Amino acid sequence: MVFAKISKRVAYGLMALAAVMWATSGTFTVLAIDAGVDVMQVTVFTTVITALILVPLIAAFDPKSLMIKAKDFLPFLAFSIITGTFFAIAWYMCVDLTSVATAVILLYAYPSIVTVASVFLLKERLSPQKALALPLTFVGAVLVAGAQEFEEGFSFNLVGIALGIYAAFGASVYYIWGKKFLGKYSANTVILYMTILSIPGLVIIANPFELLKNAISMEGWLYIIALGFFPGTVGFVVSMVALNHIEASKASIVASIEPVAAVIIAVVVLLEAVNGLQIIGVVLVFAGVILLRMAWRKKGVETTLEDVPVILEK
Repeated sequence: MVFAKISKRVAYGLMALAAVMWATSGTFTVLAIDAGVDVMQVTVFTTVITALILVPLIAAFDPKSLMIKAKDFLPFLAFSIITGTFFAIAWYMCVDLTSVATAVILLYAYPSIVTVASVFLLKERLSPQKALALPLTFVGAVLVAGAQEFEEGFSFNLVGIALGIYAAFGASVYYIWGKKFLGKYSANTVILYMTILSIPGLVIIANPFELLKNAISMEGWLYIIALGFFPGTVGFVVSMVALNHIEASKASIVASIEPVAAVIIAVVVLLEAVNGLQIIGVVLVFAGVILLRMAWRKKGVETTLEDVPVILEK
């Protein structure tokens, strides 16, 4: 895409705005479900809305990104099923079964998963920063996920937690596998095809008849459109503008405000209760993510859009 020249200060502001846009996902999901929309309807129709916005947008500003080679179709399809179809189902159902705070913090375990995978699979060195970040992230996630009713002991929705862990795994695969595609294609192509090719699997799993069985109210449609527009499209476009003017490694650190923003938005809009231990957990996860990103930057690894948690199905 072609973007006008902007200052670095503005670019950092846009990156922060993108993170806030992504952070609205959990709250809009809860609002849609409260408006009577089935969680699978939210999952499918949000992805469809995102695709309907992205296709003409990319066609107008970056038409070359619409094309892929025939031999890459099946790899893209497999990539989309893991990081698009199954991720979207896991994310929305995790929000529905747990809370916005729990879902977003579990999702933000993905930098830790990538770090562990890089140590065992790529034989990378576990630096002191990474070694400190991993337990911080783990303890923080446990506190946020299980401390809603601390007076009665830690309580977990095991299905919701498992789905949140898969969402983090899907984000990790998105990062690692997406790197390979970026050697041949632009970020626009990767995100566009991931979104489009995830839709058939979503429709099949949701069952077309079940999707149409429950009529969606106007209020419900407004929240679905908001999900496809704000976190799905605006967050992506704004982040692309920012990444065109600042280093992606620095941008990804700014984007780490997303989990904190997500919790704040949920508390303000949904009046979602967050106790002291959960706040400590959020801080620990945030600190862990920052440490990991600083470790990647110190190592001199130039990151790409995939280092920024932009998952369009959110």
